[in-house]
Amino acid sequence: MASSGESEDYTHYTPRLNQRDKHRQFTWLEGLLLIVLILSYLLGYGIQISIIAEKYSLEDPPKNRGLYLLFFFLPHLTAGLKNLQYHIRESREEDDENSVIGWVINLVFLPVSPLIRLLRAGKFGMTEKENRENGLRFVDELLTAAVLRLFDVLLGDAPTLSLLLRDDVWSRSGDWKDLASGQQEYLRCSPACTKEEIQVKIKFWTIFRMFFLVSKMAQGVTSYLVAMKRFQRLQYPEHYEHLRGRHSRQGRLNIVATFLLYFANFFFIGSRVMGYSMVSFTWGSWVYLILGAHWLINSAWHLITILNTHGITAARSVSSLVMGGVWLFVITNEQGGRQLGRLTLYYLLAFFETAICSFLWNIALAGSGDFFAFKASWALLAVFTMAVLCLLVYYSLCHPGSPSISSRGLLCCSGNRRDPLPDEEEEVESTSV
Repeated sequence: MASSGESEDYTHYTPRLNQRDKHRQFTWLEGLLLIVLILSYLLGYGIQISIIAEKYSLEDPPKNRGLYLLFFFLPHLTAGLKNLQYHIRESREEDDENSVIGWVINLVFLPVSPLIRLLRAGKFGMTEKENRENGLRFVDELLTAAVLRLFDVLLGDAPTLSLLLRDDVWSRSGDWKDLASGQQEYLRCSPACTKEEIQVKIKFWTIFRMFFLVSKMAQGVTSYLVAMKRFQRLQYPEHYEHLRGRHSRQGRLNIVATFLLYFANFFFIGSRVMGYSMVSFTWGSWVYLILGAHWLINSAWHLITILNTHGITAARSVSSLVMGGVWLFVITNEQGGRQLGRLTLYYLLAFFETAICSFLWNIALAGSGDFFAFKASWALLAVFTMAVLCLLVYYSLCHPGSPSISSRGLLCCSGNRRDPLPDEEEEVESTSV
């Protein structure tokens, strides 16, 4: 897929065909990955609809149940409009994309735009044998679908899960206490004494959909990070020739590294959702103060990153606002290069946010005797710690580039965080002299 050197959103690359790399981009593993992503997307769509239907069918509906509708329609609409922006750019640059059928598909199926990109990726991947360029277009479509899913999972599933935790966990502490205690019996003596079992009201479906939403979010973020890494290495192969192993040079992570990234995202996103839902349950609208402050910090941070390289436009400002919302749940890296400083600063901010959420929870429920009063704070800290440990193991043992600390690696706001190659460093030094 061709694109201009700079897009009006965060960086979008065009991979270059490296004649030295004769390996296929689409294999049976990529085909299996596409099937998993498509099924996960469709199942998640169905689960969101079922949650909305359930909340609107209750005799005693939860407060602000309209937010379930908002967080279903808004992210899918945002992803669809972003996909339409991509299609407009493609139609200007490639004649085969500027067809009536293409426009109809992208307009009619706007609410399921990631599905369109995943199907296009499969189409290009299966024709790679006839045209090697289609292998690169497969990776490009895979990355585009992953970007669109960021809007879906982090601006839709994450707030929905926060609402579920508020309505189905924290506000039903008695039911969860019964579930933790197991099946119990009580004595009923009117008119005759009989023993009856206490029916636990927490169903498997209540637990399954919460874990599935976290898993879907972690899967979406992991697929984005893997696709972006792979895309960058196709765009700049000379920067990665020194890496260990053929798969590393191609940007492909091994299974262990991929699962470590997945679990790191799983636990970290889970900790963000837990913290926000805890504040929402105990302090109500105060959660918007925490969200708003963190959102503004993230948006300003992302905008500074763009200013360092591209300058500011209206579209890039909007993109920074959107990515500020995405960064509430996970940091992304669309610029490439080392980012030790960014990760360190981001996780420090996340730790302070976790501490604030726990502090507010403890103040509100101190001495209440609530089942979660003491447990929730420790669970939040444990989940956050697990995310940090998974990330440390990944960068220590599984990162293909053996990352090290450097002056550029410690920069937190550099728009071009890619470290130069040794030859480039020598050229820079000679030029400065």
